[in-house]
This record gives sequence, C-alpha cells and structure tokens, in this order.
Amino acid sequence: MKNFLVLLALVTGAASAQDVYLSDYGRNVQDIRMSGYTKEDLYNSLNTNLVKTSSSICSNRALIWNYDLSRHQRVDSAKMFLFYTGKNGRVGRKTWWYHVTPVVNEGGQLFTIDAGFPGWIDTPLSIADWLHQFVGTSQCKEIRAGENDLIENMYSERIFPQHTRYGSYDCYYIVVPKEYWTPETVADQLLGKTQARMSFQRGELQQSCVEAATGGLGGIFGGNKKKCQKYLGFAY
Repeated sequence: MKNFLVLLALVTGAASAQDVYLSDYGRNVQDIRMSGYTKEDLYNSLNTNLVKTSSSICSNRALIWNYDLSRHQRVDSAKMFLFYTGKNGRVGRKTWWYHVTPVVNEGGQLFTIDAGFPGWIDTPLSIADWLHQFVGTSQCKEIRAGENDLIENMYSERIFPQHTRYGSYDCYYIVVPKEYWTPETVADQLLGKTQARMSFQRGELQQSCVEAATGGLGGIFGGNKKKCQKYLGFAY
C-alpha cells in the first residue's frame, strides 16, 4: 500500500509539473517541485562561505551557484541578466551596467534566488519584485533573439540606451540557460558566433570560483586556487 501511494504521488506530481520554456534557446527550466524542493530551500542552500558576497563579481558567484544547484540538488536552474540605463545605473558610488542572478522555476513561475546581498535580500523574489529592488520599476523590456541592436550592447560594458526603436524603457533583461557566464557569452550565442551551450565550461568555473572565493584583486592573482580545485571537484 505504501509503495502504491508513493507511486501515485510521483504520477500526480508529474502530471502537475509546469516547466518554463525558454523559446530562444529551445530549453525547458524544470519545475523544482519535481525534485522535492521549494525556492526557499534552494535560496538557503547557496554557498555564502566560499563565495564572498561583499566583494565578488555577480556573474562569477551566479555561475558557481548555478553549478552547485545542478550537481548537489540535481535541480535545473536558469539565470537572469538585468541591464541598466542612465536612469538607474547609479548604485551608491558605483555605476552598474548589468547584474545577474540565478533563477528557478516553482510551479511555472520564475523566481530569483539572489544571495549576494545579505541583510537586504534574504528571500527568493519574483522577477517583478527583484526588478523593483534593483531599478525601482518592473517596466523593463525583455530582450529577445533577433533584436540584434540590443544584443550588441551586451559587448559594450556600458549602460544601455533608455530610448530605442522598441520604445522607452528604464531597464532591460533577459532569461538564459544556466550555462551562460557573462553578457558577452549570451550575445555570442544569440548572434550566431558560438553554438548553444549545453554544459558548463570548466575554465569559466575555475576563473569564477577563484574570483568569488577571494574577491577583488585576490582573484586576479590566483588566490584560493587549491581551495577551488577541491570545491569544484576537478584539477586545473
């Protein structure tokens, strides 16, 4: 009887799973409920001991967290890039041109799990709420394949124009599969310069781990290389 109930629960869960399809990449982001997790579980699982949230680069820590979700929880995740305009790119004394966070699918809705700002963001957020936190609005344009003039801006390392042929927007965003590392890697694929990614790149994981584990100039000079070899589970 017990085995029957377990089987029934699995069949019922499979029937109610709501994957999110990323049409520009031909990829599904699977419903984490199928793996028995909630978005809160996964947010709390993100490593903030190795990753120095106060000094690491967002694309590096996001790549490590996406990788960890794949290998430890066996969860399929994605990530979301936010691109600033002149209206909101000023953050304290810094000017940000982009930010990125892992996202997960729970029940057919994408949620950000951005553990890079403890004390400010301490829980998963919907995409709209996450945008409000970082740009004060959710009136942002999603970048799609074929919008090459916007995609080309991903190479610029500068804030995006507020006014384009698509209208006037305060920010832009794009949701991509988990294996993409930086805006440049996204642009390369969307513009046909590289093939679609189906796996993590070891070199990028290595570079990301060293920088995220040391922060600042420590990453540049190779600090914590041995620690990252052990953490990632492969030598380099």
